[in-house]
Amino acid sequence: LHRQHGRGGMCPRRGPDVWLFAGSSDMVCDLLGVKGKDILYMGDHIFGDILKSKKRQGWRTFLVVPELARELQVWTEKSELFEELRSLDLFLAELYQHLDSGSSERPDISSIKRRIQKVTHEMDMCYGKMGSLFRCGSRQTLFANQLMRYADLYAASFMNFLYYPFSYLFRAPPVLMAHESTVEHSRLDMGEAGMALAPWLAQHSLPGQQVG
Repeated sequence: LHRQHGRGGMCPRRGPDVWLFAGSSDMVCDLLGVKGKDILYMGDHIFGDILKSKKRQGWRTFLVVPELARELQVWTEKSELFEELRSLDLFLAELYQHLDSGSSERPDISSIKRRIQKVTHEMDMCYGKMGSLFRCGSRQTLFANQLMRYADLYAASFMNFLYYPFSYLFRAPPVLMAHESTVEHSRLDMGEAGMALAPWLAQHSLPGQQVG
């Protein structure tokens, strides 16, 4: 909708004194002649921009999170706190490893729980009085869960796209479920992975691609 006319359609004017509001995602699809996953929609509001466009039109979504730069800085500088928290979780698991419903033994974990609370608080305070936007200790916040569910991509700025070719295939890293994380798989380096995929690539390579 145009500010002055209050009606839909493409605004004929451009400039600092012209701004648009509201609008229609259906109209955008009709004007561009594309729909669904053919559109990558960028926004900075998890509900108004990302969730609604994903549910209504099925668009690909890119969430701009300016706070991410600070979050990543703290995550890098204070990585030892998260490692300690993970070590405490592993220690708890080892305490109960050989116990079952028939065991009468009851380990005293009060000191470990206090340490977990202390480390979690230290981590939260590193991000400021309000804590992290994405994490509370080893658990993700509601915002982080919504981001992972509805945003296909996210970054501190859309300028990050400058570091990728237009043909780049963005894929989410694999996320293990609780039962999957109990099984250790051998890790392949890039050379071993390339050798393992070579037969498949030889059969499915596109014209002009070189394999090996």
